[in-house]
Formats: sequence, C-alpha cells, structure tokens
Amino acid sequence: MTRSAILEDVDSFAQLEAFTRVVAARSFSRAAEQLGVAPSAVSRAITALEKRLGVRLLNRTTRSLSVTDEGGAFHARALAILADLQDAERSVSRARGAPRGRVRVDAPLALGEQVLAPALPEFLRRYPEVSIDLSLRDQYIDPISEGIDVTLRMGRLRASDLVARKLGRVRIVVAGAPAYLARYGRPSTPDELTSHKCLTYLLRGHPIPWRFRGRDGATSIASVNGQLTAGSGEVLRRAAVAGAGLISVFEYTVAADVASGQLEVVLADHALPAVPVYALHAQAGPPAPKIRAFIDFATEIFRRSPYAK
Repeated sequence: MTRSAILEDVDSFAQLEAFTRVVAARSFSRAAEQLGVAPSAVSRAITALEKRLGVRLLNRTTRSLSVTDEGGAFHARALAILADLQDAERSVSRARGAPRGRVRVDAPLALGEQVLAPALPEFLRRYPEVSIDLSLRDQYIDPISEGIDVTLRMGRLRASDLVARKLGRVRIVVAGAPAYLARYGRPSTPDELTSHKCLTYLLRGHPIPWRFRGRDGATSIASVNGQLTAGSGEVLRRAAVAGAGLISVFEYTVAADVASGQLEVVLADHALPAVPVYALHAQAGPPAPKIRAFIDFATEIFRRSPYAK
C-alpha cells in the first residue's frame, strides 16, 4: 500500500466518524462540537465522503437534515466498520499493557535444557496469558526469517540489526573422568594439556580454542589435540564421562556429572574467561510486553544461577 493510499484510508475513517456523528445528532454543529472541530470541517468531510461514494447520503437545507435511503444503508455499515476499528484499537491497547500471546524462543541446546527449561514453569505461572515456543539447537539461524521473537546467544555476536541485551556470563570448566585422570594424570597447568586427549567442540566447522586467564589477567590459548571433535556438547560430555579425554565446557553442562562423581574439575586455579550470554530481539521499536517480560525473566535467571557470574 502506498503512502497516499494509507493517508486516504485515515481520511476515510475520519469521514465515517463525522457521518455517523451527524446522523446521530441530526445536526452538523452538534456533531462538530462532539468531535471538537469546526462545523465547516464536518461539512467538508461529509461532502468528500459523498463525492468519493458517488451518492448523496444526507438531504440538508438551512433548516432540516435527513438521511437518504443510500445514507441509511451506508450508516449501518459505517457503524460496524467503526466498531471493528475500536475493537482492534482496544486489542492493541491490551497487548501493549499486560504480557499476553506467544513468544518464540531459540537457544543453544545445553543452555536451554540445563538453565532455561527448569525455570520456565515459574515464568508460565507468573504470566498465565503468555505461552512459549522453545526451540533448542546449537546451529546459528536467522531469527527474523524463522519468526523467532527472542534468540539467546553466547560469546561474540555477529553484526546484525537485532537488539542485544546482556543477560550475564557463564563459567567454563575443564573436566575429566576419574578413570581417565588415574591413567593419564591430572594437569596442573594449561601447558600440560599438550600431553592429554582433549575433546574439542566444533563451531561452524572450526574447533573452539581453549582459553585460560593467567594471574596477570592476560588470556592465552592452550595447545590441545585429541581423537574426537564434535559439534555437539552432549556427544563430548558422554565421551568425557566414558573416559575418552578432557572436556572444556560450560559448567552447567557437566554440573550433574561433577556432583555424581562421574567427572572431576581440573585446572580450577586457572580460570577460563566467562562467556557472555545475550538475548536478541528485532529492532522495531520498543519490544512487546510479552517479549520484554521474557527477557527480564531471563536476566533474572542468570542473575541467580549458580553457573553464572
């Protein structure tokens, strides 16, 4: 629709409003008073409406005003149209107030399963008129083309037109199975990883480097190698539990395994840099209440999570 057509539609609604007010009041001056405009403006609106329709809607003289047959039929339709418009405006107004509707969320697999999913029932109780469509995958997607309202992403962000809100940072740990550590030893420095089997995560076909922060605050990349690289954190976790090597992973991914004794954290004194987590949404004005509510809740989740900092 062109800009001029949109403006014509706006004028059409104003003309309908003027016409229905005149019919109800049986007076141009009273209708103008109700609308807060001059009587001449109401007269021009009715004249323009009749010209556009090609029919006379009102019979008017200096002393009387009556509705034609065509005007009576059109009046009923005009009232219905204006009622629909008012309903639409009320619907938008309600949507702008209390959170309601469906929120489509996309998140990395382990983050969604271990951090987000356990808290979702609380969100649903808090916002009973909001529903969640949650998709979990480790692949990068185009949120706009896939109709995603909120995307959770970790690490360095790609340049885009999306609005990013930082939720927090999540810790990374290095862990191995007790059987593996008994056989190959426990590394005491990142440099010793060169003699270990390291299970490496693939992101878009490239292995993610193992970064460490020294006592001076400087970040270094350890030289690692091993027999298994994979684009699935779950595959690497299972391999680590089975004793296939060491894994560098987000703490929440292996928290249950560490608690049960299936994995042990190593190099705890050589903290890896925490990774930022962001919520991204479309840059089309202020977010809808349902989206703002979800992002605020996600921020709350990470603020109280034992795996975030």
